[in-house]
Amino acid sequence: MSQKQTKQSKVNQQDPVVKRLDALIRLFIEMNKPNANKNFNEAIAARILKSLDLTPTEIAKILGKKSATDVAPYLYPKKKTEK
Repeated sequence: MSQKQTKQSKVNQQDPVVKRLDALIRLFIEMNKPNANKNFNEAIAARILKSLDLTPTEIAKILGKKSATDVAPYLYPKKKTEK
């Protein structure tokens, strides 16, 4: 395998890891700002983490919750039923 192909395969393998780290860094910065944006809350953070294919258990650990059921309302909103 040529050096160029090896380098490209390494970059492709790191993409999901880099994507996750970027999102985590963004979340830490947003949540620790002294004048935190009122629009940025745990629900938005949970949805960002879910978009990275993290499990509800992993999201709960990152957000400091006890279990996946604590973040489930953010990830899976209740459907409105027709009467």
